[in-house]
Amino acid sequence: MPTYKLMYFEIKARAEIIRLTLTAAGQEFEDKRFTREEWLKVKPTIPQNQLPCLQVDDRIIPQSGAILRYIGRAFGLYGENNDESTQIDVILGANDDFLKYVITAWYEKDETKQAELKKDLEENKLPQFFNLMEGILMENNGGDAFFVGNKMSIADLLLFDTTDQVGDFVKLPPIPPKLGTLIEKVKNNPRIKEYISKQASK
Repeated sequence: MPTYKLMYFEIKARAEIIRLTLTAAGQEFEDKRFTREEWLKVKPTIPQNQLPCLQVDDRIIPQSGAILRYIGRAFGLYGENNDESTQIDVILGANDDFLKYVITAWYEKDETKQAELKKDLEENKLPQFFNLMEGILMENNGGDAFFVGNKMSIADLLLFDTTDQVGDFVKLPPIPPKLGTLIEKVKNNPRIKEYISKQASK
């Protein structure tokens, strides 16, 4: 069996979905979190000189999206066939589109402009995103299962992670019922629940 080492910083950001996916898969991994000083020393040795990176045995994989899909394929969390994998990609793409607004607001240095961007997120962008995701969810068994098929995938994990992290930045509007149930389903997965509890106690 290969060994896994995830390299990032002491924050959630782009690495958390990878941590959650490895956790959901039941795969043990080294969660290496660099300090700034450590990172500056090892940066020249890391592909593309950026994090996160996933080391699988002696191979280092950069780019968070590539890592997420790699793990999804490796552990059966990326759909059962090409159609399901493509549907997952659609959800991942829509999530990336939404996160562009979040990142813009996060890095805005002008406090007045940031307040306006956060208000737009709360009143417009988040409700639109939630309604879009609710509609996609409803297309699969009336929204009573997961985004794709009848088992959890990286799409479900990503929706939970996005909602969790964005909720730390702005006030979340009401979440549509089926989507809210899905988020709770992921949150209460035994492995995810244990992981969240451990992180909270650190």
